[in-house]
Amino acid sequence: MNKVKREETRKHEEARRGLSDDQIAALNLEDALKAKVHELALSIHAKNFHEEYDLIYDSYADVLDRRKGINPMSQEYIEQIRQKRKALGVSQLSDEGLAVSEDTFIVCENEAKKQIYADVTLKRPPAKTCVFCDKSLEEVGGRRLVAQRIKGVKLSAECMGGGNPDFPYKSVKLFDDLKAYVVVWGEKSLWTESAVNKAKNEFLTGHRPWFCQICGVRACMQCGSPINHPSGSDVLCSDGNTTHASILPCDCGCINPTCKKYQSFKSESSQ
Repeated sequence: MNKVKREETRKHEEARRGLSDDQIAALNLEDALKAKVHELALSIHAKNFHEEYDLIYDSYADVLDRRKGINPMSQEYIEQIRQKRKALGVSQLSDEGLAVSEDTFIVCENEAKKQIYADVTLKRPPAKTCVFCDKSLEEVGGRRLVAQRIKGVKLSAECMGGGNPDFPYKSVKLFDDLKAYVVVWGEKSLWTESAVNKAKNEFLTGHRPWFCQICGVRACMQCGSPINHPSGSDVLCSDGNTTHASILPCDCGCINPTCKKYQSFKSESSQ
């Protein structure tokens, strides 16, 4: 293992030290998504700003010219690139024809995020906190919920509105020029402007918004803790997958070991 690989392994392990299995799975998915964005950004950058790679093909004479502050490319080509970069609002190349800023890669990275995050089928790591109460799963306990019959949040390729007047649908565009909509439904008192904006911002950063069992009204009537099985809810797992917690014909108890309704319980939705 070379030095670079050892350093990458050290950072990988350090970032996961002390985390739960749930947190590690979410972090693994987040890292995989970042790698996907970076790979696409590199491809876009090589295509749209090929002039920053010209030096790869330099002859020995070209290398000497650049060292003297001279761009070895033709004046026609140099002017063409100057006009292109001016129109795009990015920094100009130096006198020797080299990039002086990372702004062009930032432009390409933003485009890569836009293309990837607009994908409604994309598996996304869970947001850090509940879209309504802003508490983490570690603070609340239970499971992350994304949908119920009368409450939910998702990304859709279609604009949705109307529905039950007490629990209406509302859609907000994720990007102005793409067909990707943040769709929320449920009580108007829950889906405030702040909550809708929080959901949108989570999707814009590559995360999936969710709500806790307390906000989703899947709590123990005895102690107020999350119940073991959030019946009738779509559950967001740490790996980005979702499962459905079906309605069971029994009381599965709650997660609070001090509550008289406590039960040790495992189901597919708790994985």
